[in-house]
Amino acid sequence: MKAVVWHGTEDVRVDEVADPKLQEPTDAIVRITSTAICGSDLHLYRLLTMYMTEGDILGHEPIGIVEEVGPEVAHIKPGDRVVLPFNIACGHCFMCDHQLQSQCETTQVREQGKGAALFGYTKLYGAVPGGQAEYLRVPQAHYGPIKVPEGPPDERFLYLSDVLPTAWQAVRYADVPRGGTLAVYGLGPIGQMSVRVAKHLGIERVIGVDLVPERNELARRYGAEIVEWTDDADPAFEILDITNGRGADSVIDAVGTEAHGAPIQELMQKVASRSPSAVATKVMETVGSDRTSVLHTAIATVRRGGTLSIVGVYGGAATPMPMMELFDKQVQIRMGQANVKAWVDELLPLVTDESDPLGTEDFATHTMPLDAAPEAYELFQKKQDGAIKIVLKP
Repeated sequence: MKAVVWHGTEDVRVDEVADPKLQEPTDAIVRITSTAICGSDLHLYRLLTMYMTEGDILGHEPIGIVEEVGPEVAHIKPGDRVVLPFNIACGHCFMCDHQLQSQCETTQVREQGKGAALFGYTKLYGAVPGGQAEYLRVPQAHYGPIKVPEGPPDERFLYLSDVLPTAWQAVRYADVPRGGTLAVYGLGPIGQMSVRVAKHLGIERVIGVDLVPERNELARRYGAEIVEWTDDADPAFEILDITNGRGADSVIDAVGTEAHGAPIQELMQKVASRSPSAVATKVMETVGSDRTSVLHTAIATVRRGGTLSIVGVYGGAATPMPMMELFDKQVQIRMGQANVKAWVDELLPLVTDESDPLGTEDFATHTMPLDAAPEAYELFQKKQDGAIKIVLKP
């Protein structure tokens, strides 16, 4: 089969690899019909390369048709259309019982000190082959796959794999009070969907912040006020001005470690990504190499007693945090990988609604064949041609 394979920093290729096979009685094999590139895939493309191994298959946002199931898989069968959550969970451990599927105790990657295994996301999360491929082996298929109806295009349901539950959790974690204001930093796929989710849930005032005009314009179309991030002005000051000096009740950081600015950390990231793996890993684990400009700006933006919801991915173990400011402002912080299955019951009625209230069908700015994955990654990384969300078709 064809698959998108990692070969090095900013080097992904479409290779011929062995077809996956059932290995456990709880496995399934799914033929992928659509698969998306996530913003966190870009971290693997350039930044977190020290955790990658040449030959790794990328991708964790797939939808497809079940081809084969193991003997312990009963809720899906060959021919069913399914979305695959990006985290791999068993559904019956302590963490899953508490709706924390991203911490599943059955698939936890304990040797790396990490939570549940993820599709296509480095040795830190189990080195499980990903979904940017023609076929995918799905572990824990007795629980994970989400069955969706035939008929509507893949894009209606595809984002149940990651984007929708991640944005839904980000907004829920933000805990915006009635009549309150939500600021969203970063209007890539997760930030865009966070704006739509927030408006759908009745949050009247949503302020979006980004530096890419196309992203700002798209969020504006879905009801966000826009504060443009520029090198000449601090968006926190502008948000303070338009909130009577108090700040936003809740703030979502949907950017993470590759934020704009922070030139010293940006240089460190570039050096680390091109260093020998052992050296680069040591740098990431012991040095504050995250670009935290957005995180610090988000902290400055949230009002006293407000809530900060962090959904952007950070990687450096020694990332500095302004603890005095957080303590003094009495800021509540919630963060973490989305617990996909925890939110499915709330999201399925929205994606099956013919009116498509979250605008999933036109969410992708680019649809490209799987063979064009190298060009797609470069396009997305460089934010060219208005690229906000790219879907690949095997």
